Amino acid sequence: MKPLLPLLACLLTAPLWAQFTGGRPAHDLFLAGSGYYARVTPEGKTVQTWRGGNNNDGWLLPNGHILAADGSAWEADASGKRVWRYDSPEKTGGGVYSCQRLPNGNTLIGENSTGRVFELTPQGEQLKVIQVPLNAKDRHQTLRMVRRLPNGDTLVCRSGAGIVEIYGPDLRKKWSQQIPGLAFAAVPDPAGNIYIASLDRIQLWSPKHELLWEFVGAESGLPIKNMTGLHLLPSGNLVVGCYAYGKGGIGAFEINPRKTILWRYAAPNRNRDSHMAVQLLDPALPTPNR
Repeated sequence: MKPLLPLLACLLTAPLWAQFTGGRPAHDLFLAGSGYYARVTPEGKTVQTWRGGNNNDGWLLPNGHILAADGSAWEADASGKRVWRYDSPEKTGGGVYSCQRLPNGNTLIGENSTGRVFELTPQGEQLKVIQVPLNAKDRHQTLRMVRRLPNGDTLVCRSGAGIVEIYGPDLRKKWSQQIPGLAFAAVPDPAGNIYIASLDRIQLWSPKHELLWEFVGAESGLPIKNMTGLHLLPSGNLVVGCYAYGKGGIGAFEINPRKTILWRYAAPNRNRDSHMAVQLLDPALPTPNR
């Protein structure tokens, strides 16, 4: 058995390699996986990882830290050391499921367990609180992705209700769209239309509630399901992350407005089979040694 030891050691210390098919992304990909976050190069090499819990949201920040939501909201440096954390006082329903670092240094929090969306200052003060109804049938499905938009509006996905809402800076509701299925992620395009991911499909809705575009995973001819993460690129293409895609499935992909899939990704092992959030990185973000 001794000759096997060097081979085993080599396998355990070898870098993880992702599986891109059909093409490659233009830049590194940041993924929120099952129990981990990872940065993957276009060549498929995993160059950074961070441990997390039941990951729902995540960002690689310009300073090389990550901001994450996995029941708590937290920030970790490039080495994985936690440098900031927020815990919900109410755990029923799962705690914090969404986060976003704002230009003013505050952090936008989507607290699923309480149905509250608010800004949290570095000193711990809660500002601009939006309260949405708790999902009575299943507290786990009250909120998913929340985002502050450049114009000061706040985009809120009420997952179990199947509703996406926009609140103005005055905290009053100014737009609401009912969709089929669970509302997991939403992102506006430059024209003010809203892309919404609801597991089996992605839809584009106008401010006047017109359905402008729809991509249905089951109609693609590919094993695409559980679409939960959205990142809109300047080109108009979408990078999409998929939850619980399973063995042989697709964990992330890029799609253009003509519904052409430009590349597909799957994690290198069965234990990393969920990508609730996805971010195609700007090349100006810090790059680790490769």
